Amino acid sequence: MVHTIAALLTVALTGTGTGTAAPRCVESTPPSDYMYTFSTTGDSDDDPTSGTVRVHGDRTRIDIDKKNSNEYILLTNGGKQMMSVHPDRREVDQMSSPNFEHIIGTSLRAVSPIVKFKVVNNRISSERIGTGQKVLGYATEQIRITERFDVRIVALGFDGGTEHHTVITDYWVSPGLDLGSNPLLALLEHTATAMAQTDADFVQNEASVRARSLQGTPLRTVVKESTVDDKGISHSKTRSIDITSVRVGAQQASLFEIPSGYRIRTSSFST
Repeated sequence: MVHTIAALLTVALTGTGTGTAAPRCVESTPPSDYMYTFSTTGDSDDDPTSGTVRVHGDRTRIDIDKKNSNEYILLTNGGKQMMSVHPDRREVDQMSSPNFEHIIGTSLRAVSPIVKFKVVNNRISSERIGTGQKVLGYATEQIRITERFDVRIVALGFDGGTEHHTVITDYWVSPGLDLGSNPLLALLEHTATAMAQTDADFVQNEASVRARSLQGTPLRTVVKESTVDDKGISHSKTRSIDITSVRVGAQQASLFEIPSGYRIRTSSFST
């Protein structure tokens, strides 16, 4: 799945546009500066991912640990605007963060009419499991969101059958600890419901339940996905997302700037 996501992101972050002046970060005493690290692990077919997130005022920078790459992500406008910065090409790909989080569903819709996905019987619920274990010294609550939905697949006019999905996501949340938005981690979490993300009603319902249930940033997230088709063949997968450290302290303002002369391209998925 991770390789598929990478391919989709390559397509999605290739846009067209003319060069514009890159916004600059003003050096000042930040109201709240901090940084944290994260890691993700999954089943054998998933590549682990790790990285560092830095926050300076209203700006966020996400660096992914990747050999031979100095690319990074900048979030501005309260996390609503996302820029993928490519120093080697001196280019910036720009799009909205919410669109990036749901880019898999958007990309799957883009393959229509070759393949169509009909999402039905979606049911999303949440519950408080109880007091969770301490994570990085923070007291947590364990919250569970359960998503059930069926997806009918039609390819080139042929009925590909119906898949029955159950996704159980456990969050360990420290109430009141808000580390801001991270569209990359949200994207990885949404891979479990990739086909359901093609349905606008499902996306809206999921966002509503998540907003009501999670009061703070999850320090640990475990996603368990199971699928059964019409023939009774089942598949399961587990993925975990962990915040591995949190450190409060001033961040260097220049890290949040786009060097002058970079060309800014607007992604075709930005609206």
